[in-house]
Amino acid sequence: MILTENSDWATVKPGRLLKRRFTPGEQLVSGLDEFARANGITSAVIVSCIGSVTNLKLHNLCSVPDGGEPEFQDHDISAVLEIVSAEGHIAPLPGGDIRTHIHIVAAKPSGDVIGGHCVEATICTSAYVFLQVIESD
Repeated sequence: MILTENSDWATVKPGRLLKRRFTPGEQLVSGLDEFARANGITSAVIVSCIGSVTNLKLHNLCSVPDGGEPEFQDHDISAVLEIVSAEGHIAPLPGGDIRTHIHIVAAKPSGDVIGGHCVEATICTSAYVFLQVIESD
């Protein structure tokens, strides 16, 4: 595929690759959001995230009626969970604000997994996040 001005794809310029260890009791989503704001990060990709969490809050799409508004279902899981995978991004919004958006897959002690759009999660033992910053042109 050749990139053109009308293409759905864009070339981005990778910047710093950052690693941060989140500690017990920290919040994953709001903590990453605060870290980005404090460091002037407006565009980045979560490359990797593993660790453990409790109090996982999910907000998952459950249906999209014909011509209607999407419907969501919230889940609050108050258990110790292993983060199997988490990915997402920090994206700029109009007006200069940012949005931190994470999707997560977490394993229960039984090995069963649950996942979806992560609203928030409290770090249990630790979580390691690798963040690839995207530089603006």
